[in-house]
Amino acid sequence: MLVVRMLAIVYLLSAASLPAQATALGRPTGRLAEEFSDIRGARELKDGRLIVSDYIDQRVVLVDFEKGTVTSRIGKGGGPAEVRLPTRLTPLAGDSTMVADIGNNRLLIVDGEGRGARTIPVTQEGLLGARGVDRSGAFYFAIPGWAERDKELPNDSVRIVRWNPRTGAMTNVAVVQGERMRSDIRSPALTPRIPTVGYAAQDNWVVSDAGVLRIVRGGNYQVESRAPGAAPVIGPSYAYPTRPVTASERAAYVHEFIAGSPTSGKGANGGMGQTPMPSDAELAQITRGTEFASHHPMFEPGAVKVTPGGQLWVGRRAGSGNTMQYDIFDAAGRRTATVVLPPDRRVILIGRQSVYLIADDDDIQRLERYPLPK
Repeated sequence: MLVVRMLAIVYLLSAASLPAQATALGRPTGRLAEEFSDIRGARELKDGRLIVSDYIDQRVVLVDFEKGTVTSRIGKGGGPAEVRLPTRLTPLAGDSTMVADIGNNRLLIVDGEGRGARTIPVTQEGLLGARGVDRSGAFYFAIPGWAERDKELPNDSVRIVRWNPRTGAMTNVAVVQGERMRSDIRSPALTPRIPTVGYAAQDNWVVSDAGVLRIVRGGNYQVESRAPGAAPVIGPSYAYPTRPVTASERAAYVHEFIAGSPTSGKGANGGMGQTPMPSDAELAQITRGTEFASHHPMFEPGAVKVTPGGQLWVGRRAGSGNTMQYDIFDAAGRRTATVVLPPDRRVILIGRQSVYLIADDDDIQRLERYPLPK
């Protein structure tokens, strides 16, 4: 009996380490002619239309793939129905959507037509990065490291909390590995540098409207589910050897970091604004002063998406090129399939029947729609 059990354990560990059978995504069912600069969020409405945020163009639009139209709903500004540097879109009850309005330091609620309805002031550190709101109206977000008062947390770990705006109650939900900060972060910067360690592994997480937290652990490529009042469900590890980071990838990391990071004082009235891109010589200097991991992480930290049915899609590079593949995990954290995208594309949203991709072409982005794999 002991031998049988040992063989079963070996089999399970071996099965967990085997790569999933990869399949290609099908043919697109729609492609918009509209050009975007930096799509940061998308939300599918009940009728199949999308709300989309564009960070650089500083707008929120209503997208109709059936008609091939893109209608601007919210433009740049600080008014009650305007945005500056919009990023994440979080679904709320019905067709309402919450927009992270970074440049105005607030959350903007838009209706089912993409029109501004009301704003929520940011009264808690980390609230601007909220990733979900459950059915009771509680917000889920991470406490930034610089605002953390719990000195017992391991280095670069962050707390995910549930905050009830009605009562002000805040409870801890989980602890995750956040962005890795360079070892000398508290020392004076003698040369230009980025504070984080490039390509370092970190955890990522999403939350459902039922308050179910799904965490992808960066250290061992493992999916963990935490439902309110239940014991955590931890799936098997799918860790695998990753390839070294090249010199060109270090330079690309610095460029993308600066392009995607707002800077205080660069916006209207001294607020957050787009960071001016340094010259090539300055970029090279920043790259030399930045700390990098020796190898790539096992998945892209920003490429974790959840389907309406609860499946988790986790994106990782397919080799050294610009092709992404997504491992699909079930509710128990088991990898059930792997989908390979066309080159220069990544998933921005998974809807009820479709997968929406961003197609990158230099500094231009376009939205594409594909059928959801069976």
